[in-house]
Amino acid sequence: MKDYYIYYNNKYVRQNDATISVLSASAQFGLNVFEGIRVYKEDFYYVFRLDDHLKRLNNSLRLIGFDIKVITKKEFINILRELIILNKIDTDFSIRFTYLISEIDSWSSIKSPTFFIAPLIRKRNSAETYKTMLLTKIRRISKNAMNPKIKCGANYINGRYALLEAKSKGADLPMLKNKNGYISESSGACVFLVKKGLILTPSLDCDILESITRDTVIKIFSENNYKIEQRLISETEFNESDEIFLCGSAAEITPIKLITNNNFKIGDTSKFIFDEYQLAITAKKYNMYSWTTKLDVKL
Repeated sequence: MKDYYIYYNNKYVRQNDATISVLSASAQFGLNVFEGIRVYKEDFYYVFRLDDHLKRLNNSLRLIGFDIKVITKKEFINILRELIILNKIDTDFSIRFTYLISEIDSWSSIKSPTFFIAPLIRKRNSAETYKTMLLTKIRRISKNAMNPKIKCGANYINGRYALLEAKSKGADLPMLKNKNGYISESSGACVFLVKKGLILTPSLDCDILESITRDTVIKIFSENNYKIEQRLISETEFNESDEIFLCGSAAEITPIKLITNNNFKIGDTSKFIFDEYQLAITAKKYNMYSWTTKLDVKL
């Protein structure tokens, strides 16, 4: 991996020079909160749903007990612009924006964390991208045990367990059910299914992250007069779907082709939302939502 410049401890450093104590609460216990923010390069750099990512990061900081506010949008944009120039980035990429405890401190610490902003080159999905999936025995952790509204490293261990189970059975990704046996989410992605023209997605009370991409997909479908329901989804209903796709900042729109022994087609609805999402992320459509922040950076 290229040794990119990142912004850490209020200065620009090479990522290999950014260090934290091995005895910090972040290293020992996964005490951090983060956002993955996509930036798409065409005629300009388009930062997708930046305001919503900053808002969710602030909420995660509050819920995890840190008495600090995220840097302002203007400060973030200035840092991002400098990182693009320093790293000569002329393609799509993702930003990992993380708050953590870098020094030795207790697990219960509420001291102000430090943060880093780091670019990761990440190409957008192609129209042919699809994945296979396994309904896992590993269940999604209950919101009563770990609030899914907190986007933190520790919250992703549950998904890692399920991912390892899926890969051990030859699938690309897992699908987790919640403690009551209803469909919840994949590891780092939300799910939508299509059945006889009706679009279904698990409701927020199914122990899922309040996904920004999920919200984008719902709004796009609504703008185009698709019928969509957010509710409990049984395993039977899930397996009897006509189409299934995942969505997330990293996953973007990813159709599912196979679940265990059930084959699914990449149908018209999945193709439609893939195409419309591509238009949204670069401000070619849905500009009434002000989803994109446009940057003009000269390298």
